Amino acid sequence: MELKEDYFEQQQTLKNADTAQEHQINHSSPFDPSPTLKTCPVVRGYPFVGVLPELLQNPLRLFQRAIKDHPGEIVALKLGPIQAHLVTHPDHVQYILNDNWQNFGKGEAMWKPVRQVAGNSLITSQGESWFRTRRLMQPMFTANQVNTFTELSVKIIASQLARFEKAADGGAIDMENEMRLLTQSITLGVIFSSSIDHNRAETLVEALKVLMQGLSRRLFLCFLPKQFPIPGERAFRNAIQTTDDTILTIIRQRRQSAFEHGDLLERLLLARDEESKTGMNDQQLRDESITLFIAGYETTATTLTWIWYLLDKHPEVERKLRAEIDTVIGKRHPTSADVAKLQYTKMVIQEAMRVYPSGWFLARVVQADDVIDGYALKAGTTVLLCQYLTHRLPEFWDRPEVFDPERFAPEHSTQRHSHSYFPFGGGPHYCIGKHFVLLQTQLTVAMMMQKYRLRCFPGHPVEALPGITLRPRYGLRMIVEPV
Repeated sequence: MELKEDYFEQQQTLKNADTAQEHQINHSSPFDPSPTLKTCPVVRGYPFVGVLPELLQNPLRLFQRAIKDHPGEIVALKLGPIQAHLVTHPDHVQYILNDNWQNFGKGEAMWKPVRQVAGNSLITSQGESWFRTRRLMQPMFTANQVNTFTELSVKIIASQLARFEKAADGGAIDMENEMRLLTQSITLGVIFSSSIDHNRAETLVEALKVLMQGLSRRLFLCFLPKQFPIPGERAFRNAIQTTDDTILTIIRQRRQSAFEHGDLLERLLLARDEESKTGMNDQQLRDESITLFIAGYETTATTLTWIWYLLDKHPEVERKLRAEIDTVIGKRHPTSADVAKLQYTKMVIQEAMRVYPSGWFLARVVQADDVIDGYALKAGTTVLLCQYLTHRLPEFWDRPEVFDPERFAPEHSTQRHSHSYFPFGGGPHYCIGKHFVLLQTQLTVAMMMQKYRLRCFPGHPVEALPGITLRPRYGLRMIVEPV
């Protein structure tokens, strides 16, 4: 089954949350309606604390061990006094994200630190609040609407590549850091354009750096008792205050401005709900702006970093990619019309997201007692879906450890299980920023390859570090060569 386009792009005529839920409930389930009940295997770990120490040290390694010992099963992880359940089989993923999505909410524990940063935004809200926001924002993020940012994005990328070239200066650079700087500039520019000057941008970026580090630390600490002290709490709260002050100031100034900016903030300010005819207040605009920035720059930077690493390790893919870019755009700047023609470029990006998905896991909480393929789950149970593992299941992927963009050629994609690949999630909560991330990544890859050849620095270790995103643990040192 081919992965369908964003749910809400197909459901523009839906008028309320009840209709949306009814539509999803009627999806056919891949399971026996009266299954024989199964017992989830349990990874217990140490007395009292279970596998908490391993979860905090390296959650991905724990997940890999669990699924190796219990392939295809829903596996319970003993986390002190509670259990979380690891889900990797595409049928189970489909049930949670699509078939019975309304019974798998975002809960409180793991999402609490995210809500501290992003407020009641699209990524954190639930129920009617989420549906209203999604309905309000979806029209801004269709492929056609996102493509209108091509010219602005190309201009920002071009200016950043001039800085990048000076930073490289013939020596080895940390490509992860460079991609973060580049995508920060692109995302800030597309959201705020001229409303954010250099000083404001630096202040915001430094605060967000603290917030991202804090989020990574807090995501799995949520399983510890509430009395457990969290390191860096004061710095985390100060960074939230700095972010609030910076973004709210921009929003208030923009409300008073008659100047047309043509950026995402302007579209958010003008957006009106089709039923209530109301727009967003300042706090909502702040929450959505910060969510768009974090989601836009963090995932794009991480994906780009892994792309450069994978291309260096697979020169035959690099040659084919470079040939497409030379044919489609040559040495000029890409246009929105070129984006659709960069098909192999998109396939490379999709395969990089399969091998190293920047968003490598999702957390959901069971709302009411449920049964998934015979596994009974109680209300309040946390389920952890792991894209990294599902994307590498040998039952669904031939030679899953091999980087092969041809997997995403149209003729090879039609028979794939729709939820064996879900870098942007699935169902109604499918990531609204998919087209934005793909556009920025395609443009950046094309424009960098027009000018440079990137080589891994000999001997530099590369290992995936699972935090809020899946990053190289030691950064990525690379040598930049002119083409």
